[in-house]
Amino acid sequence: MPPSKSKNVMSDEERKLMIEKLNADLEDFVAERSIAARNKKATDPADNRTIDEIAEELKNHPAFMTDIDWSKPLPPEIEGLMQLKYETENPTARADSYRDEGNEQFKLKKYKIAIANYTEGIKSRCPDAELNAILYANRAAAQFYLGNYRSSFNDCIFARKFKPDHLKAIIRGANCCYKMSKYGDAVRWCDAALMVDPENAEILDLRVQSDKGKRAQERDERRQAALDRKEEAEDRKLLQTVLDRGIKVASMKVSKDVKIDPLLLTALESHNPTGAKVHLDDQGVLHWPVIFFYPEYTETDFITDFNENYSFIDHLAHMFGPEVEPPTWDIEHKYKPENIEIYFEHKDEEKLYQVSLESTLLQTLKHKKYLVYAGTPGFILVVKGSKFKEEFMKRYKY
Repeated sequence: MPPSKSKNVMSDEERKLMIEKLNADLEDFVAERSIAARNKKATDPADNRTIDEIAEELKNHPAFMTDIDWSKPLPPEIEGLMQLKYETENPTARADSYRDEGNEQFKLKKYKIAIANYTEGIKSRCPDAELNAILYANRAAAQFYLGNYRSSFNDCIFARKFKPDHLKAIIRGANCCYKMSKYGDAVRWCDAALMVDPENAEILDLRVQSDKGKRAQERDERRQAALDRKEEAEDRKLLQTVLDRGIKVASMKVSKDVKIDPLLLTALESHNPTGAKVHLDDQGVLHWPVIFFYPEYTETDFITDFNENYSFIDHLAHMFGPEVEPPTWDIEHKYKPENIEIYFEHKDEEKLYQVSLESTLLQTLKHKKYLVYAGTPGFILVVKGSKFKEEFMKRYKY
């Protein structure tokens, strides 16, 4: 009886099919990442080339060129190789020499020097696909030990372009994906490695860890999506409330026939460093950040939470009441609730409109001439009967 065939020994036909599948999977992977990078206009930080540019460079590499049209000018790479043909040092020998030197430096843990040597070997552009795969895989290892996971991962892709079943490159790529928290990609690369070596303990363990990371990541994404939906619903409710109140906001024009877009909320975002912005409480009451301007002294007060149902006199009593220490800039102590007049400015008309101190914030915001800018209602405060007020009012069509 003939000896049974080991499950780890593949026939030539099986190996050919495996390599074809690995290559097809890599092509799909690179294509997907190329589209994603193109959408984000991303480049590899290790150099300034896009993924498409790198793929084009690989396509024109002498190791991948089988047909040459001699009626056309030769590509610089081929022309260079033709010239090297008559030199004492050929590109393969040159690349091999740099690989050996890189390996020596790698053993000494001089990874940057090793990378420089592997890079010179790659730049030799030798036509030996196997040697190119080794150079890229070795450079990927050096980059990995320096913590340059993205650059290492890219080199793993290049190594597999030259040799789709390069096990070290596939395992390194899987580890890079894991380090970059790209757990889905890590699982995919682990599966590719297991096609070559189904019983590899390192990659089996990494696949388990990557799958756990992937499931945790997906769970977090679902939670975040739920939070985003909740925030969007709250934003829509806030916008609808503002519109229902009849409050007009600059840069937020919505017709009755148009669905409310949460992006309109940016028109309600305050640019104050405190981060305060209009919000809706559990009782359906709006709270606004409000700014008071005192042009006489070029001073301001920022009220982070002004209940829409509170009157202006309520705030003035808290800010300038008899039991309150006057602000340092009010040297004459003339800013008292009974002395203050409040106005809002209509920029297009270059006109001021007076606000009743007894009116609520909501009543004022509903004024047909009032427009909220930058998500923060603003009001001008002056002292009635003062010389400054007399001069100040001359600037407007009051």
